[in-house]
Amino acid sequence: MRGRRGFGFLLALSVALVSFGCEGDTGPQGPQGPEGPQGPPGDDGTVSEFAFQGDFGSACLHCHATITNNYVTTGHRFAFDDLGAENQSNLYCVQCHTTGFNCDVNADTGEIIDGSCVEPDDGYSGYIGDDSEEGLARKASLEGVQCESCHGAMGPDFNAHVPEISFSTWENSLCAGCHDAQIDEWQTSGHAQVAGGDVDAFNEEHYVGRTSCDYCHTSEGYIRENDPSYADYDFGDRFSHIGCPTCHDPHVGEDGGGNEAQLRTVGVVELSYTTPWEPGDEEAPVIEGYGPGQTCVQCHKARRDNDNVANQIANGYGHFGPHGSPQGDMFIGAGSYLIPDLDYGQDADGYVSHPHQGIPDGCVTCHMAFDEAFGGHIVHNFNPDIGVCADACHPGATDFDVNGVQTAIRGKLDQVAVLMGYADWDTLYLTLDADNFDWTVEQREAVYGAEFVYASGDLGVHNPNYANALLDNAIAYLTP
Repeated sequence: MRGRRGFGFLLALSVALVSFGCEGDTGPQGPQGPEGPQGPPGDDGTVSEFAFQGDFGSACLHCHATITNNYVTTGHRFAFDDLGAENQSNLYCVQCHTTGFNCDVNADTGEIIDGSCVEPDDGYSGYIGDDSEEGLARKASLEGVQCESCHGAMGPDFNAHVPEISFSTWENSLCAGCHDAQIDEWQTSGHAQVAGGDVDAFNEEHYVGRTSCDYCHTSEGYIRENDPSYADYDFGDRFSHIGCPTCHDPHVGEDGGGNEAQLRTVGVVELSYTTPWEPGDEEAPVIEGYGPGQTCVQCHKARRDNDNVANQIANGYGHFGPHGSPQGDMFIGAGSYLIPDLDYGQDADGYVSHPHQGIPDGCVTCHMAFDEAFGGHIVHNFNPDIGVCADACHPGATDFDVNGVQTAIRGKLDQVAVLMGYADWDTLYLTLDADNFDWTVEQREAVYGAEFVYASGDLGVHNPNYANALLDNAIAYLTP
């Protein structure tokens, strides 16, 4: 029996060696066989079952990574979250705080108006009442104001998508669907009413399309000048009024390196006319430190350089005085031509100071006040609010002629005109551009400061000290 077990063991060992220890080398590869029939085309990843992709721009990342990553730092990204649990079921609120809500909602009942829905119907409104797993997932991916809220649905074919783009607030405004209250206010503003608010007439204005002018007179020009992303962008030959997309960048919030209120620029502004300095000097007067108000002063400044002002004084000029709207210069108390050897009350840095310079956000504090009567938002008609003045420093004020400052300034303008041989300032102003060629150099020196005060448009409110100094010196200089 012992011998038979030994034989079995040897047999098993022999089989194992044959199976595992004696395998030969792989032979050479045989010839390639015939090519098989072509298979069906594969999915190239650009076609989706949905028109609205949602998911906070993830479908845009492959081409627009920077913009998409910046977008998630904006207030639009968190618009649904900001509603709070109590309003996230209120469809009247939800329609503007989600993506692809292609229906109208009755403000009184909070219900979708029958027959108001339009295609595509797979945005947020298409899943109202759908609590299935897919419905809940789709609604979650369409929360907030996303890329497609402004640029249109990307799908189902990504490659066929042509994004909606507009830099206008009058025509094809991308903001009007939800920011209708602010746009209603804007429509009454000076920005909106250039050329009577007529876009065709606006495009016929002489400064439209001229790069030396359009950066302050058109939406496209301002964006090109102040947003590096658009420095080489082709805006076409249709220009728009200064409006929502002019000042606000919808693509980046503060957490993404953007500015407060998603403003395109809040940069420091150096005055163009910098007596007695030249532009670029470290001592040149600048407007800085006024937060969102810095956006306004990119254009609300005099915009005449030293050579231009010197030529005006010496020889006269067809558009005599500072370039219109020198409110920023007036506010900081610098930037007008100053008659040599006269005292204007400048400090050591060349500014004429006034308490208004302590207003934290400058322009916007008075011209863009928060008002409950306007729906509880920042008002965009840019009209100054006397209530701000009354609450802060001038209790009981009902108009801007506080302490009679505007009355006094108006009287001094008339006094300058009388000394020049005119009945009043209005009479002088009507012939200013023609008559100044016949004045003496001394008369042009005096009237330049007066015109600077008038062009600011506030009759001394922005900086009474500077306005009075310019007029008092003009009067003294003209008095025999």
